[in-house]
Amino acid sequence: MVTIMMSTAQVKKLVEFFDGYADDKVKVSLDKVAGIRAYMKCETEMSAQEAADYCKSLFKKTPEGQTLYFSIQPEGAY
Repeated sequence: MVTIMMSTAQVKKLVEFFDGYADDKVKVSLDKVAGIRAYMKCETEMSAQEAADYCKSLFKKTPEGQTLYFSIQPEGAY
């Protein structure tokens, strides 16, 4: 399991999309929210960086992801 940090001014949008999200590569759950950051636990076989990149690509495909400025990184990479 890896922890990824998601950051945006509208952090609720990221939380609504990712909390409880699961597919064949990742299973994501909310760990905590701190201001504009949300920390998510991600069950996956991927590395932390690969999981962050994968989650970023998933959110970019949504209408909010196409217009919202956001960052998704492995915890500790910022």
